[in-house]
Amino acid sequence: MKKKGKSLNGIFLLMAFIVFILVFTYLSLNLKNIDYGYDLQELREKEKALLEEVAILQARRATLLNLERVEDIVMNRLKYQYPEPHQFIKVFE
Repeated sequence: MKKKGKSLNGIFLLMAFIVFILVFTYLSLNLKNIDYGYDLQELREKEKALLEEVAILQARRATLLNLERVEDIVMNRLKYQYPEPHQFIKVFE
């Protein structure tokens, strides 16, 4: 009879240990999932900030490449002048 009681206790301890391992594994995976959710949210916020920065840089590029602005810089700062008709050289094939 003692042997039967010990084997039931051993089986109960084994089952309790297996249940503990399963619960621990479930909880650790759930916590990792939550951590990944926070990481994903942080990466989405960084992506949004970078996309805003790209839009700002594209707008700045468009203003810097504006032909009126470029012509103003060429004429005023670099003192460029349009060539006179007699200054053209015609090249024929």
